Amino acid sequence: MTVKASEYKKHYDEFAQNVAYAARTWHHHVHLNNRAAEDQVILAALDKAARYWLDQRYAAVQTTIIFLGKIFDNDGRVHNVDKTLRAAHEEKEHFSKTELRKRKVESGGEFEGLDEYVQNATEPDSEDFKAISAEVKKAKVIWERIKPLRDKIYAHNEILSDAERKALYEAVKNDDITEILQILLNISEALWQIEFNGRRPDFSSNCTKPIEWAKDNVEKLIASLLHA
Repeated sequence: MTVKASEYKKHYDEFAQNVAYAARTWHHHVHLNNRAAEDQVILAALDKAARYWLDQRYAAVQTTIIFLGKIFDNDGRVHNVDKTLRAAHEEKEHFSKTELRKRKVESGGEFEGLDEYVQNATEPDSEDFKAISAEVKKAKVIWERIKPLRDKIYAHNEILSDAERKALYEAVKNDDITEILQILLNISEALWQIEFNGRRPDFSSNCTKPIEWAKDNVEKLIASLLHA
């Protein structure tokens, strides 16, 4: 692996980790609250430790927004989504068929049909990176609505009037957070698929496995609470 490629990996690994953590945090929170709202037995179980549950609800929202801030922070000294995309675009050799073959061999060894698989794989071009960048732009539009809440309340706790604070909260809907996280999960998955499977970016469907895993985690938590 070249030095440049390792720089891409540093950026991507931080990006993917932040996206995954934010998505898990948010969907744990949303699914648990939805289940409590629809089932009085679950609500009663949570109310046995009401303060803990309320603190967790607040912490989940704050943590999600803080991690979104990490992903979009344009400080030159930090990892962010723009640096990830820029490194991917500049280090196209990292996504070459030669490098893909090496990764396949490293992960699973030689296998029948490997050469044909690699031959049919995609080496991303400018249009592929434009497609990913278009998704980033969609996410940034939503982030501009969320960013003031992050900057003025969750990150810095500015002195605000009640009306100003209320306006910041009201400007951000739960659907905004769900949508921006879905876009980011799709971007993370697209970059992973290019690198490890040589697949062209495809945003016609959503990456939902992390969300399904988060819901499964909550269902297991609920089962343990009700059993206790």
